[in-house]
Amino acid sequence: MDLIALDKKAALAIQNRFGLSNYQMLCLSWVMGLVMGFALALILHWLFSPH
Repeated sequence: MDLIALDKKAALAIQNRFGLSNYQMLCLSWVMGLVMGFALALILHWLFSPH
C-alpha cells in the first residue's frame, strides 16, 4: 500500500468516525496546519533566541 492510499484511508476513517463533511475536514486540516506552524515557530524561536 502506498503512502497516498494510506493517507486517504486515514482521512476517511477520521471523517466517518466523527461524521464530518468535506468542508469540515478542510477546516480541520487548515487549523491543524496553523497550530503546527505556530508551535514550530515557538520552538524555533526558543532554540535560536539568545538567553
